[in-house]
Amino acid sequence: MIVTKFGGSSLASATQLQKVKNIITANPERQVVVVSAPGKRDSSDYKITDLLYTLRSQFKYGIPDDGIREMIIKRYVTIKEELNLDIDIEKEINEFFASCSKKTNTATVVSRGEYFSARLVAKFLGFAFVDAADILTFNFDGKIDYEKSKQAVIEAVDKYGNIVVPGFYGAYPDGDIHLLSRGGSDVTGAWLAAFLDADVYENWTDVSGTYTCDPRITKNARPIPDITYKEMREMAYLGAGVFHEEAIAPARQAGITINIKNTKAPSDRGTFINSVRD
Repeated sequence: MIVTKFGGSSLASATQLQKVKNIITANPERQVVVVSAPGKRDSSDYKITDLLYTLRSQFKYGIPDDGIREMIIKRYVTIKEELNLDIDIEKEINEFFASCSKKTNTATVVSRGEYFSARLVAKFLGFAFVDAADILTFNFDGKIDYEKSKQAVIEAVDKYGNIVVPGFYGAYPDGDIHLLSRGGSDVTGAWLAAFLDADVYENWTDVSGTYTCDPRITKNARPIPDITYKEMREMAYLGAGVFHEEAIAPARQAGITINIKNTKAPSDRGTFINSVRD
């Protein structure tokens, strides 16, 4: 089994989602898909997560709506219409917004970016949608309830076979949403890979692995073919944004190989992360 996670750039548009589908259908072992909220389509665009943080502030302080809701809805509806999906995502989002008030907490509002993204991706792939809040339980101190979550994840895969799970959040024992830190969908994928004893955890992004230096700054930056968990964690801690540092521990503890790959160039080898380098 392969657990895959797709970042916001891989889910920003219908064109990108078609690439995601091609990747998933190319290998039937890719049974579990974790998704982020839609990211930027270009440099002038907005991340859905950022828009949701702004919207939460409007709810909290009673600031008049300045079109943020419409921007969010339009992104999802555009993807739905371009992919011709049979799902009334506009109704779902509007119903959620209607339920919000100044008392609605940040985690609940912001987590909907991944939630509605997963709803669309599940429909597009023909996989079952499984809400992260139903399978990932966190104690009130923020630490994951390992055994309860593992059992729930295994049962979901046993029941549905192929699933799509929103990243970035889970739930406390009382049902309230627990939000991970930014980029936390990487962590969601790592936990699922560990619980399912996956052969590989593929983390799909917009670059072909971890580079020797920032490819946006240095022209001769080269992808690193193999790296250890420890080295990757240190690079992430120092600012390498390709992979969340907290996603290393679950994979390392379970001995799961991590492969960072490029949605735009799926044939590229990417970077493999293991306990030792070959």
